[in-house]
Amino acid sequence: MIKAIFFDVDGTLVSLRTHTVPQSTQNALARLREKGVKLFVATGRPRVMLSHIEQLFPFDGWVTLNGQYCYCGDKILRSCPMERRAVEELVSAAQDHSFACMFIEGEEFYTNYIDEHTHQYLVDLDIPVPPVRDISRALDHDIFQANAFLTKETERLLLDKAPHIQVTRWHPDFLDVLPAAGGKDLGVAAMLAHFQIAPQEAMAFGDGENDLTMLLHVGTGIAMGESSPVLKERADYVTSGVDEDGILRALEHFGVL
Repeated sequence: MIKAIFFDVDGTLVSLRTHTVPQSTQNALARLREKGVKLFVATGRPRVMLSHIEQLFPFDGWVTLNGQYCYCGDKILRSCPMERRAVEELVSAAQDHSFACMFIEGEEFYTNYIDEHTHQYLVDLDIPVPPVRDISRALDHDIFQANAFLTKETERLLLDKAPHIQVTRWHPDFLDVLPAAGGKDLGVAAMLAHFQIAPQEAMAFGDGENDLTMLLHVGTGIAMGESSPVLKERADYVTSGVDEDGILRALEHFGVL
């Protein structure tokens, strides 16, 4: 029996085409709530970028920043900032503007500068433009995640200079930079432990490589139709895309609805 479901945001709950949550998904969330299923968001976004989702539906908990900052209401269940040496490596690598990098604290985010990749990211995800700041600020604040705007071809500009970070990718133009011991699976585990639900009783939906650990951690991992090939290969089931009622179809496939 499924007692908990985790949803990635971009490309899963929210259409990358319309920047909205399909009506079929909204209806499914309401029906799941009526059945008593616990519902969670599990995203790479920080809290400051989730107001539109918070206003849409009262989720039971939030796994944000790829599992590094997790909360239910006012209760923080997991807070795992990057190690200082990892932040120092990241700041040093980005200091000369060899690539744009967005630094994310618990409630704030900022960038060293905005290039064409950053601009496209903001347009694609309908995100407000972050302030440009001196990134040395990061050395004196908790940094939970960074977005390094590097393609597969240029990512060595960071990876060769920062051995104490972990990276994952769900967009061709940037990397999510995490603590060395980070990932959505750790945030999901904290949330399940808090609600005393076994992983086998949970389901998760995602579409990016940063969702892989989450899908493998729960009993039923579902990849959306436009997911990366890596995710589709490892998922328990591949549904249709977010704009083709993918979440509802998977829930019906497994008899949850």
